[in-house]
Amino acid sequence: MERLIHKRKSGMKTGYWSPNKKQELVDRLAMYEDREDAKDTNVLGKWIPCSERLPEDESYILVSFENATMLDIARYEENDEGGTFYPGDDEKSYSSYGIFVNAWMPLPEPYKGADE
Repeated sequence: MERLIHKRKSGMKTGYWSPNKKQELVDRLAMYEDREDAKDTNVLGKWIPCSERLPEDESYILVSFENATMLDIARYEENDEGGTFYPGDDEKSYSSYGIFVNAWMPLPEPYKGADE
């Protein structure tokens, strides 16, 4: 990504400058702020706490754990107890292993080469 600002190296003035127009800078900043504040589950790179919202039924997601320092791809399934996270296609839930999911995020779309 191209940076919008550059460090000024002139002896007369110090700070940062940009060749971009002011409105372009404002619009780009707004785009980043909107992404950070978004509650949409399709926003990549934003962790969603399980206490805030759970994923859709039978979806594959990236999960983080409250009592383990790892990330994993999991499957979420709704059931009578609300919902359960499973490691990939495993039949045993994370909780049966004593590991508890505290946040999740959607997976990115698979890579498609230029020829596809």
